Amino acid sequence: MVLRNYLRVLSLLLLCLLLTNCGYFRKPEKEIIVQTVEIEKRIPLQNQPKPIDMTDVKFYVVTEDNYEEFKEKFSKTNESFVFYAVSVHDYENLALNFAEIFRYIKQQKEIIIYYEKAVTDKPEEKIEEEKKWVHFLNIVKN
Repeated sequence: MVLRNYLRVLSLLLLCLLLTNCGYFRKPEKEIIVQTVEIEKRIPLQNQPKPIDMTDVKFYVVTEDNYEEFKEKFSKTNESFVFYAVSVHDYENLALNFAEIFRYIKQQKEIIIYYEKAVTDKPEEKIEEEKKWVHFLNIVKN
């Protein structure tokens, strides 16, 4: 009976020791300070693409009146007599399409310039604010 009591007391002590996980012998953890600091990303600027180098294209206006003359001149300067015909309406559409492409490229270039300025230009207020944060973080570190 006495042995049973000793075993109960010993098992209770062992259980308490396991449950406390040796917590009485550890030093208390240091206080952790969590701060959110905004860090600006450094995005490298890319080089502008090489300018467009277009080759010349000749347009000939051929009508029923000057067809024979055109055929003779064209055959002398070119090896084969092949040409492409475009109606006046389709030529106007082609010009409108080129104008639309030009507009699109111009807008894309403006967007690129906007983002390049946003990445490179830094107002003085932001620079001062960053200096304060760096100073504060150095104080907290020490």
